[in-house]
Amino acid sequence: MGFWLLVTGFRLSVGSQADPCLQVLIKRSYRAGLRARRKVEILKLRLLLFAAMFGIWCVTIDASGADTAAVVQPIEEAALDELINHKDNTLIVSFMAAWCGPCIDELPALNNLYRKYKDRGLQVIGISIDLEGAVAMQPVVNKLKIEFPVYWFGDKAIQKFNLTAIPLLLVIKRGKIVERLPGRRPDNFLDEKVQALIER
Repeated sequence: MGFWLLVTGFRLSVGSQADPCLQVLIKRSYRAGLRARRKVEILKLRLLLFAAMFGIWCVTIDASGADTAAVVQPIEEAALDELINHKDNTLIVSFMAAWCGPCIDELPALNNLYRKYKDRGLQVIGISIDLEGAVAMQPVVNKLKIEFPVYWFGDKAIQKFNLTAIPLLLVIKRGKIVERLPGRRPDNFLDEKVQALIER
């Protein structure tokens, strides 16, 4: 049996009668090719191991705070309407998305307001309009340890609530929208709004 060498589309048979130097050259090339393939396979294994370790690290980061944070759940339109239109509510609705920097920046302030005033009847809910579903907002909620409920309603919210910008806060009292607050507002401004809302 001889070796076969492919040279520019032609097949050259190297048998027992071929030039010994050529046989040695081909054998060396063949062995070098095997070594190169082994190196590639080792590199692939290292990359796979690194990817697995990196994936575990990312999951750990994303899950941090998950034991104290809200779980983002999809919500149907009827259930959302019921929350908003309840006759006894004092409610702040925050429309947000995972890609919206000002929305994320506002979340800790809303979380603090929820903690401060929930015993006085304040409710706060977040509405995610992300296209990717509830999973898009969950890492943000986990990282910031958001305690108030956050729901995914998707882009349906844009038309239903006439959204022209986010973040947007709906200030609701006894089932009626009393104010719309577009854009990121200072923390003390929000605190004063909540106090006035509770005292209405």
